[in-house]
Amino acid sequence: MAEELPEELKLKIMKKLMKKVAEESMKQNQQQSQMLDPEKLVWSKVSDDRAAELLEKTKNLYPEAYQGVIRVLAYLIQTGSISELDGYTVYAILQRLGIPVKPDLRIRFVKHGKEVDFKEYVED
Repeated sequence: MAEELPEELKLKIMKKLMKKVAEESMKQNQQQSQMLDPEKLVWSKVSDDRAAELLEKTKNLYPEAYQGVIRVLAYLIQTGSISELDGYTVYAILQRLGIPVKPDLRIRFVKHGKEVDFKEYVED
């Protein structure tokens, strides 16, 4: 069968096959690199500022527990239990792990559709 095909067609088929093999190899390399560095995997799934804030606070306040938290989060992401990390999810996982990290309290005052400070809010 291969002898019956013209040379141009053989070349085209070989190029497609080589391209496909190269793409699969690249995908495997990316997956292996993500598995090797769970911190990058976790930070790539952070979806809001609260989650980033909580992870940073954990890193600063509990540096010895931070790597464990990252391993747990990476495992949950790799198994498909979590698709993205928002603030509430990170907070709930930290609480379940027994790490008492609280987000910063932000009180926002809105007057006529604009965010203002307390002094302007009280003025009439």
